[in-house]
Amino acid sequence: MKLWRHKERYQWLSRTALGAVLWLLVGCEPQVVYHQFAPVQNAQWSRLDTICFTPHVPDSGTSYQASIEVRLLQSYPYQDLVVGYEYFSPENELLQSGTYEFNTTDSYYDKNGSGIAGLYSYSAYLKSLPIEKAGDYKICIFQQESDTLLKGVQDVGLNLSRH
Repeated sequence: MKLWRHKERYQWLSRTALGAVLWLLVGCEPQVVYHQFAPVQNAQWSRLDTICFTPHVPDSGTSYQASIEVRLLQSYPYQDLVVGYEYFSPENELLQSGTYEFNTTDSYYDKNGSGIAGLYSYSAYLKSLPIEKAGDYKICIFQQESDTLLKGVQDVGLNLSRH
């Protein structure tokens, strides 16, 4: 009888500890409001092609963090990727713009993004975005490399999280 109670207590403590760890992990993670990728046709991103995302922001009383994400093929020929972005209000007013440079290789010219099977992912956080009210905001992303047609870019994405 004592052995059975001891076993029940151990199981209860194990489940409680596991539940607490899961709660901490989920509670500390930002809440993703929007996460979308747009495929680049034939993995060739033209300087003339702007990729726009329109996330719906449900409230303004919260801090939001956005990141631009790109997926590059092993065949991407450069050590970096420079992208520009423009951030618009629901009324289509330009609120912010800027550029980001993704370093795609390490000092030995090996790909340094996370990925497997010749597809590498990179992410760069934008400055904090001003959210004055709930609504449909627009973020447009475009490449700013010297080549008019940039080969090896598979997808471009946007992630918007509530913090």
